[in-house]
Amino acid sequence: MTNVRQWRKRSGLTQVEAAALLGVSQPYLSLLENGTRSVTPALGERMKSASGGVAPETPDERFRSQLRALGYPGFAHLPKTRSKARPDAVLAAVLRQSDVDPRVVGALPWIVGANLRQLDFSGLVRQAKLRNFQNRLGFILQLAGADTPEAHLAIRDLERARLLQEDTLCWDSMPAATRQWMRGNRSRLARHWNILTRLRAEDLHHAA
Repeated sequence: MTNVRQWRKRSGLTQVEAAALLGVSQPYLSLLENGTRSVTPALGERMKSASGGVAPETPDERFRSQLRALGYPGFAHLPKTRSKARPDAVLAAVLRQSDVDPRVVGALPWIVGANLRQLDFSGLVRQAKLRNFQNRLGFILQLAGADTPEAHLAIRDLERARLLQEDTLCWDSMPAATRQWMRGNRSRLARHWNILTRLRAEDLHHAA
């Protein structure tokens, strides 16, 4: 999904200016920016044209670039970038998303394992509680085998705040039939955190 807000800010436009440029109303642009409405192919082409022919960066593209900068082997083929985001910031940003490239999601345990001593666990837990992704975070921390006193405290705190509501691991558009299949074929850990995913420790090809 194209990040309309980032495109607008990168273009130096107000919401009114961006809406006029794209031929939509300002309220509709606001819905696009907060994810309530999806960017249509036609609208994406208008954004591309307004950006001088350069397609706006999608969240998935940004995450792949950030993972490349952090040294994730799975994206070593991508061009190098000078900017390097904090690993905990990347982890939280991905877990907040409704739908993310599965290859990016598969890299999350690597982020934890490769940066265990650098992660701000208390900050991650605070963000998770505020944005209701504590189940996702708890699952990823345990899947990665996070084994430090700070990680154990974080997992314990997330356990206390564990949500009863069923969630996915950044695949909220999962079809109903797939959801049903996932419920019966997920791991014990995924079931504990009430996450619909098939990601298991043996699937982590680039574990740190």
